[in-house]
Amino acid sequence: MYDNAAPAFTVAPCPSDNALVTITDVIYARYEIQAGTGTIITIQPGQPRSRAVPLAGATTITVRGFYTAPNLCESLPSTQTIAPLLPAQTPLLTTFTLQAPLPSGTATLAIGQLPVGYIYTLQREAPGAPGVYTTVARVRAGSTSFPLGTVLANNGYRLLRADTCNGPTAASEQLYPISLSGTSAQNRNQLLFSDGSSLNPANYTVTRDGVTIPVTVIPGGLEDASGTCGTRYRYQVTATYPRGGKSISNEFSILTQSTLLPAQPRLLASFNERNVVVLTPLRPIPPLPSGSTLYYSKASGGRAPAAFTTTTTLRPQRDSTALADLRAAPPCYSLRQADVCGNNSPESASTCPALLSAGPADADGSTAALTWTPFTGPDPSQPASYVLQRLDPANAVLPGSVSVSGGSYTDLVPPTNRQVLRYRLQISGAGLPAGTFSYSNIATVTRQLSLTIPTAFTPNGDGLNDVLEVKGKYLDNYTFVVVDRNGQEVFRGAKRADVWDGTIRGHAPVLGAYVWRFSQTNEDGTPFTATGAVTILK
Repeated sequence: MYDNAAPAFTVAPCPSDNALVTITDVIYARYEIQAGTGTIITIQPGQPRSRAVPLAGATTITVRGFYTAPNLCESLPSTQTIAPLLPAQTPLLTTFTLQAPLPSGTATLAIGQLPVGYIYTLQREAPGAPGVYTTVARVRAGSTSFPLGTVLANNGYRLLRADTCNGPTAASEQLYPISLSGTSAQNRNQLLFSDGSSLNPANYTVTRDGVTIPVTVIPGGLEDASGTCGTRYRYQVTATYPRGGKSISNEFSILTQSTLLPAQPRLLASFNERNVVVLTPLRPIPPLPSGSTLYYSKASGGRAPAAFTTTTTLRPQRDSTALADLRAAPPCYSLRQADVCGNNSPESASTCPALLSAGPADADGSTAALTWTPFTGPDPSQPASYVLQRLDPANAVLPGSVSVSGGSYTDLVPPTNRQVLRYRLQISGAGLPAGTFSYSNIATVTRQLSLTIPTAFTPNGDGLNDVLEVKGKYLDNYTFVVVDRNGQEVFRGAKRADVWDGTIRGHAPVLGAYVWRFSQTNEDGTPFTATGAVTILK
C-alpha cells in the first residue's frame, strides 16, 4: 500500500530573487518544484535534493512527489510561503578589543549589520598567507558583540557574509589585535607592540589614565616622554583603520623609572601685609609630582644655609621670625626638590626679600627717609626694578608711587593728612615671571601730633579773637572739653569746625578762667592727652 502524503521540504530565501529549496522527504522517488505558477523543476532519483529556484516574483513554493511504479497516485501538493529576505548589508567589525596581552589574551568584538537570512563567519588571515582565510567561528545573525576566546598575534580578523544560494559575498574591514607591553627609563615610557597591519603611525592614538596624550614613534611602538618618575600610568593604544574600524589594545600599566634629576626649582621670597616672609615655589610647575618632597633652606646674616622646613605640597611657606630679628640678620632662602625615585634637583638660586626701613628726615616729620636691603630674585644675574608705594591704613595703594633705585630715597612730599606714613617696595625683574612681584615689609613713620590752643579769647563781637579754636597737625576724631571753676562742662568739640563762642547753655559769656582737656588716639593706636587753661576777657 502506498501513501500520498504531502512531501516535506525547507525554503531559504536568497538574494537576487532566488530561494534554496531542500527536500527532506524520503517517501517519493521523483519530485517537482514550482515557484508560484512558474516553470516546474524536476529532481530525478539520485540527484541532489537541494536546488536554487528562480522566484521571478513568486511568493510561494510548491513541491509534489511521485513514485517510480506505474499507475500509482502522486503525492498531495505541499506549499510554503517564502519569508521576505532583508536587504544584504556589508558586515561591520567596529572594534576589536584585546583583554590581556597575548598569547593568553581574549578579545571582545563589537559587530553589526547582520540581518537574518544570511550566513556569517568570523575568519582569520595568517601572516605570510595573504588572501587565505581560516574560519574561526559561525556568528549568529543580529549579534552586536562576539567573544573570541583564542587570539593569534599578527593575524587579521574579518566578518564574512554569505547566503545559502552561494551568491555574492561581502566582508567587513579587517582588524588586527594589538598586544601591548612596555618598558620605562629616564622618565620615558615605551609602548611596545606589533599588530601585523601596515597602518601609518598617524592612525594610532594613546590614552594615559583615560586621557589622550601626544606620543612619538619609535622602533616597535610608541613613546610617552612626559612621564614622571615613580608614577604608575595605565596605557591603551587604539588603531583606527581606513573604514572606521578600531583595534583597541589591552590596558598595560607602567611604573615610570628614571635617574634624571628634577629641574632646578625657582623660589620667590616676599613679605605679606602682616610683615611675614612668604616663600612661593615658581618651579616645578604645578602639580607637584606625587611622592616629591621640597626642602627649604635659610641663611641669616650671611651665615651658611641651614634646613628651614620640608613639605610635600606647593603651598607657600611662611617664616614667622619677628621683623626686628630679620632686620638684624637679613635672611635668604633656597629650595631643593627630591622625587619619589630619590633623585635630587640642584639647589635653587638664593632669593632674599628686601627689608625696608623708614624714619623722619627732619625734626617735624614733614619728609621721610627710606633705606632698604637689595632684593635677590630667582635669577641673580638679572637686575631688579623697585617701585616705592605709599599705603593707607587699610594697605590700599595711594596715588603717587615712584620708581626708585639704589638703596635709599627721601620722600619730600608725603601725604600731609596722614599722621602715620606707610611705605612698601614693589619689586619686579630679577628672574620673576611677568606680572609676578616681590614686596618688601611695610615700614612706617609716625609723626608727632601738634596741638595749639590759645590761653585767652575775647568774645565781644569785634571780629578779632572772638572764638576758641583747636589748631594743630594730624588732629582727627578727638575729644575737646572745657569746664568751669566748678567742674561743670561748658563746651565739647570733636573736630576743627567745632569752636566755642564763650556762651554757656545759651547765656552770655562769663569772664574768667576755664580748664580744657584734649584726648585723641593716634593713627598708630597710642593715646595722646593734654590739658590747659583759657581765660575769657572783655
